[in-house]
Amino acid sequence: MKRLKKINQFIFLFAAVFILTAALFNGCADENNHTAQNKIYYCPMHPEVTSDKPGVCPICQMDLVLKGNDYAMEGHTDEAITISDRKQVLANISVVKVSKEEIVKEITAYSYLDFAEQNKKLITAKFNGRIEKLFIDKTGDYIRKGDPLFEIYSPDLVQAQNDYLIASNGLLTGNFSGNKNDDDVMIKSAEQKLLLMGLTQKQIDELRSNKELTYKLTYYSPYNGTVIEKKVQEGMYVSEGTVIYEIADLSILWNIAEVYENDLDIIKQGGKVNLVLDSYPGETFEGKINFVYPVVNPETRTIKIRSSFINKNSKLKPNMYGNVTFKSHIGEGLLIPVDAVLITGEKNIVWVKTGENSYAPREVKLGTRVNDKYQVLSGLKEGELIAATGAYLIDSESQLRGGLSSTLHQNHDNEMNPQNESSIKNNSENLSEIWNSVCPVRGGKVNPEIQTVTYKNKMIGFCCNGCDEKFNNNPEKYLANLSEDGKEYLGDKN
Repeated sequence: MKRLKKINQFIFLFAAVFILTAALFNGCADENNHTAQNKIYYCPMHPEVTSDKPGVCPICQMDLVLKGNDYAMEGHTDEAITISDRKQVLANISVVKVSKEEIVKEITAYSYLDFAEQNKKLITAKFNGRIEKLFIDKTGDYIRKGDPLFEIYSPDLVQAQNDYLIASNGLLTGNFSGNKNDDDVMIKSAEQKLLLMGLTQKQIDELRSNKELTYKLTYYSPYNGTVIEKKVQEGMYVSEGTVIYEIADLSILWNIAEVYENDLDIIKQGGKVNLVLDSYPGETFEGKINFVYPVVNPETRTIKIRSSFINKNSKLKPNMYGNVTFKSHIGEGLLIPVDAVLITGEKNIVWVKTGENSYAPREVKLGTRVNDKYQVLSGLKEGELIAATGAYLIDSESQLRGGLSSTLHQNHDNEMNPQNESSIKNNSENLSEIWNSVCPVRGGKVNPEIQTVTYKNKMIGFCCNGCDEKFNNNPEKYLANLSEDGKEYLGDKN
């Protein structure tokens, strides 16, 4: 009896364990089935291809990959794309508020220092003779006006002194005129000759007072300056016109730079410039623009800009190399980071934040580039939030999901700009020939490689980059510069 009772207990215990194990197994199976049902695999190249189990894409044969747990949080509509917080962090997406700023356009160009032409002088012999003594005998000496330069013997100068003494004594080659006016004319003529030969008025007065000829005459400097080069030695014979010294006043130096013709709009006569020299790193010199050269280099498309600098403490030296910076204050305007703009060749797209995790593409019209920012002429309002970084990744995600950005990239509309009834086209898609043969902005020959503008059913061509933007700002003004057939420029060239 006891044995039968133990057998029944064992059977009951075995049945209980079996039932509990089956229940647990079924629960796990249901959980696994539920989890498997939530797993979605997709093709990265063709997101529309999805599956509830691993496999390959029937289109490109790529392995399907498992979507993350954030799949349910992502999506797109025709107006915006939603990106999860995790992907925004991975894509390094940051936003910035569109705001108005002072627009200061700045360009930097290589330059070199040169002599100011008006301050560079030549001291030449004004008569034949022999250099007896040099008072200034080495390059680099500083000369003040009136300092003695050299002592010279010249038969021509002796004869000129003798003529003056004869005239001052009233003797006309042995024939006394007796007419005071005639005598005064002869004296003035002889005196003027001595002045032209380089004598000072003090030397002439001493000659008239002493009535003695000076055979070795001292020549005095007519200018201030530093000796750049000494051309003679003591004992050397010189003839009229021989260069004895080359001197220059270095208190003011010129700086010569070259900028591209498209940057001439920020170059203003009298404007301030900053110069940084390799010789003085960390130190900035301030100068002023005093001349814009009238000719553009046809090979480099650059033009020379000359600025003047006061040479304080003689730190500046001719032929020093440096970088000069030109600035122009354009005014206030909307500025956005360069990285925020996707330039497709046809349109400029910015991703605007429309919700917590959503972004929508917006076409914008750009103006001047200012360092690492673009000026926005239209398409954005002050205070809107845009993707400052990661815009390319948002755009790529949108195209993978077949969103609005792909439509913007593929379809280029030909609508007129509401401000000036014009729109920019890519030259490769031009359906008709360019109407004009000369540029309405600068008057140069139209370059077919430059972007065109369609205005009043006419395709307008330009000579240089940037001309299209100026034309768009005031098309009627620039169109008036052309003849009726567009082949002749009637305005003043810029």
